[in-house]
Amino acid sequence: MLATFGYLDFDAEKITDRGRWLADLHVDRPLLVGEALENGLFNSLDFQRISGVVAALTADEERDYGQLELEDGLVNALAQFEDIGFKVSSEEWKLGIEPAPELNFSAAAAAAAWATGTAWTKLVRETGAEEGDLFRMLSRTGEALLQIAGLRKTHANAARTAAVAADAILREPVR
Repeated sequence: MLATFGYLDFDAEKITDRGRWLADLHVDRPLLVGEALENGLFNSLDFQRISGVVAALTADEERDYGQLELEDGLVNALAQFEDIGFKVSSEEWKLGIEPAPELNFSAAAAAAAWATGTAWTKLVRETGAEEGDLFRMLSRTGEALLQIAGLRKTHANAARTAAVAADAILREPVR
């Protein structure tokens, strides 16, 4: 499947340049994140929206982080991310691989609110989520953002925005 997306060259029996940076990306669902990066999705997002998209990807699918409202720009980003996910999932199905779980939209809304400075007590109250669940989701989101931020040489714009988002997510009490 990595060859289908250009990360491996089977004929030459080697990893491609795309495959080199993808191998260094230690996140949940790296192929999906890699394709989003290659399609420029993260380049068009501000730190709030990239926080939401990454949270939707890294959060446990079955967890509920409340019913916070999703702003239109984040909804559009999540829809674009789902389109990329559909392409990846289609290839996974062809190879008999169980596609990754759905995005968690409630996590996206909670992370976007947290990234823009919502106080911890307000976030807990408004989401109705357990503090430990919020802490875990935000920690995982921050770690994934730091991974994307490390791609400065290959995806400079996305890396810059991810670094800002990681700082916004990994603040007290999450830090």
